[in-house]
Amino acid sequence: MRKFLLTLIVSSVVGAALSTVAAGAFRAPASISPREPTSGSKPCPAGSTHAKIGGSFTCLRVGQRCKKQYQAAYRKYGFSCVNGRLRKRSGGGAPPPPPPPPPPPPAQAGHYRGLTSQNENFEFDVTSDGAGVTKIITGQINQGCNPNDFTLFGGGLNGGGGVTPIAPDGSFAIDATFSSTVDQDPSTEHLTITGHFNGAVAVGNMRLITTFATGGTAYTCESGLMTWTATRTG
Repeated sequence: MRKFLLTLIVSSVVGAALSTVAAGAFRAPASISPREPTSGSKPCPAGSTHAKIGGSFTCLRVGQRCKKQYQAAYRKYGFSCVNGRLRKRSGGGAPPPPPPPPPPPPAQAGHYRGLTSQNENFEFDVTSDGAGVTKIITGQINQGCNPNDFTLFGGGLNGGGGVTPIAPDGSFAIDATFSSTVDQDPSTEHLTITGHFNGAVAVGNMRLITTFATGGTAYTCESGLMTWTATRTG
């Protein structure tokens, strides 16, 4: 029996108002406190926006005549000059569409179990994120040898906790070479497994080649290309 392991910027403008009076119109106090500067402009009526355009204060409203040369200034206050009339800007255009949702995982997580074309067990797990195959276990793999005085059978594969990634298209592949024994004789095993997921079912191929020597004779043993099918069981 063989045993092995796979292993908006905001700105404020304040104009200074200067008052001039005729000499002698009043007597200045001993000290004069500075006055708060004001813009000197009248409040805008409801529905208008106070703005400074071309160096002058004005009130902007929708439909008002405008000049294209002041487009940048209009935009600071949420307006746009179109065909000589002011329009309210929509805020820079429609927002970009949301990003598409992430694609679903390539496989459904859980345990899969089925049979090979040799009518032997084939099972494995898909990781919780649906992105990897792990814990592959098979029943015995039958191999014919050359010279043909040996036939290998019994045992099986136990892939342990290693994880093989699943591609976005749902496929995966294993190509591994490892050491084992045939009875007491050391052997080299070359294993290939391919698979593809379609919903809760996976199908694929498997081949195992074993080389070893015993009694001075070298042997090469092959399983041939086997198929397998496994269905998610939980």
